[in-house]
Amino acid sequence: MIQQSIEIGPVHVWLPGPMRLQLGMSGDLIREASAGFGYASRGIESRMLGKHFREAQVFFSRIEPESAFLLDRLYSEAVESAVEVEVGERVLWLREIASQLSELNLQLKYLSRMAHRFGLRILYHSILKHREQLLDLIELLSGSRFGYFFLIPGGARYDLTEGFQVRLELWLDVFLQDHGRISELFCWTHPFHDRLNALGVVLDGSEYGFVSRSAVENTRYGQVSHVESRLLYSLESCTRISTHLKNLVRQSPQGEYRHPLPESSLDVRVEESLESTRGDWCVELTLDREHRVETIAVQTPSDRIKDSIFPALEGESLEDLPVILESLSLSLSEVDR
Repeated sequence: MIQQSIEIGPVHVWLPGPMRLQLGMSGDLIREASAGFGYASRGIESRMLGKHFREAQVFFSRIEPESAFLLDRLYSEAVESAVEVEVGERVLWLREIASQLSELNLQLKYLSRMAHRFGLRILYHSILKHREQLLDLIELLSGSRFGYFFLIPGGARYDLTEGFQVRLELWLDVFLQDHGRISELFCWTHPFHDRLNALGVVLDGSEYGFVSRSAVENTRYGQVSHVESRLLYSLESCTRISTHLKNLVRQSPQGEYRHPLPESSLDVRVEESLESTRGDWCVELTLDREHRVETIAVQTPSDRIKDSIFPALEGESLEDLPVILESLSLSLSEVDR
């Protein structure tokens, strides 16, 4: 039974960005929730139309600047499919390194924000220290900390900076050692753990964003705590991504880091997708014969994540709203593109 309605936004410290949240309350419990978006829409897809694919890529990367490596990779692979070009092993290797760096950066951002929401100050600063060092490495690779424009159709703008592989491997060794302690502090603080078990409980959590495999296997009566599961998933992802990166940097495939593209393309529609720790990125793209963008449609992880707001908030206390919203890893720049 709804006793009162509360409206939060479009700008509020509890919200991940400009949005409006309407809540139907019964006492201090949330019984209904609806979200409104579009307060910072930029019309990115429409601004790309009619532009040469190289010029259009600048707009595409701005959908989510912190995921620019992933966006540039997705866009490059879509263009290469449209012009029917295959790239070599070194290009694929460079793209995988860049993608994994982006994934790790996003997970560290997520963990630091969750530690901040829970008031775990020591963890917050410890994670931020590692993230700043990782951003230094990303800048060494691409020349920028965000919005990189490093991966382009046909390959990369330039090859690896001298000494990058050694510095990355040294950082990974230190990070993996410290990440074990960070995971212990997150998982073995009993009052914290007890609170996590009761936050953001949803039925069949696999439908809403990403949940950790361990949380699904240990669930009771089909219920999953979205907050706990997403936190465990992020901790597991950091270990998996770091281990994968260590194996990657020890390789060094030969070949060109950039391949030429034909001067004209077929007028065909291509679809490309890319998996990430936050969800799938998808793009449908058509280039005309002069390499101009004729049609484009993008689907981001947040297009799916935003549908989990009500299931995660239903039946929860209002004071837990900021933590639950933070746990969803929703990016408003993806929604308001």
